[in-house]
Amino acid sequence: MKLSLLYHCSVFSLAVLAREIIFPPIGAVNAYQRTLGGSSSGLLVDDVDIISPSPFSGLPTFAHLPYIQCFDETLDVPKYDIAFLGAPFDTGVTARPGARFGPDGIRQGSRRISAYATSVYTGEDSFQQWATIVDCGNAPLTVLDNTVALKQLQKAHKVISARAANTTDKSSTPRIIMLGGDHTTTLAALRSTYTHWGEVSVIHFDSHIDTWDPKALGGGISDYAAVNHGTFLHLAHEEGLIRNTSIHAGIRAPLIRPKGDLRNDLRCGFEIIKARDIDRIGVSGVIEKLKERVGNSRVYISVDIDVLDPAFAPATGTAEVGGWTTRELLSILDGLEGLRVVGADIVEVAPIYDNPGETTVLAAAEVAHSLMTLMVQTPVQA
Repeated sequence: MKLSLLYHCSVFSLAVLAREIIFPPIGAVNAYQRTLGGSSSGLLVDDVDIISPSPFSGLPTFAHLPYIQCFDETLDVPKYDIAFLGAPFDTGVTARPGARFGPDGIRQGSRRISAYATSVYTGEDSFQQWATIVDCGNAPLTVLDNTVALKQLQKAHKVISARAANTTDKSSTPRIIMLGGDHTTTLAALRSTYTHWGEVSVIHFDSHIDTWDPKALGGGISDYAAVNHGTFLHLAHEEGLIRNTSIHAGIRAPLIRPKGDLRNDLRCGFEIIKARDIDRIGVSGVIEKLKERVGNSRVYISVDIDVLDPAFAPATGTAEVGGWTTRELLSILDGLEGLRVVGADIVEVAPIYDNPGETTVLAAAEVAHSLMTLMVQTPVQA
């Protein structure tokens, strides 16, 4: 009885105290309140900084890089050494569409990447080295005709890379990092790359081989259907764009013709590192195989985000379970320092399938950052 009475008295006392709380009649922060490090006179509206970037300010370019209209050949634009190019194209897919929104999704994922952020692994800031780096925005591609769209992309890539570089003692030809878009876009990029650099060794990170003979994938329907995201490397070989020192990494998807696909893949100049090989040889073993395969040749690195396991990159059109982790992929890319990378892309990002945490676009943005860093680390003269 005494405990009950004590309890009710305590509750009553708290209720009285709660009702007696008096809030101040004015705002808690005075308009002239001094900020940390400010003068005794306080900080006025006209004194604040609205020039320095923040993660959510300005137009969404990759890593807050300056935007340049690169496509009009008649315009005299600021010179650059490395350019990001968006390829909003996804009508070459055999599964889920949506990668036309990939370039903007990757830019959104890059909003916390910017200059003056030193890598904890290398101790360097790749934005603050010798290279002038820009974002050229998305190429203007028709959505109604794949043939025309790929020609538009090829021309956009070619125009951007044909401009005089800013730091000619390092490299006279600008290098392009393309943000896809489905993997068909890599064919347009390789065609453009060939005009400046000749044949290249392709390091192809993917869960699929993408060297399928068009007769096996699409070509049985029409020549138009034969050009897709699973045949582009076959076509690149047929056109003489790539060397027979190319290599896949992370392969795990089923084959269409068990023996025929592998024979054709070898004919197209590729060796294969399967996804589960990393369990046996480790990250360092994968790096060693990639470097040994391409040697001192000029290299084009193409990264399909589905090389990652869907747990790390669900937002893609043709997801395959059993892939690599984001950390493994980034470690492998960083281990390719010293290669003569003349072009690169990150493709097959379809943001509509991402989760609220933006797992896929965050990973893709960091992949693009790693590709950029490889270009900065090793300049290449045309």
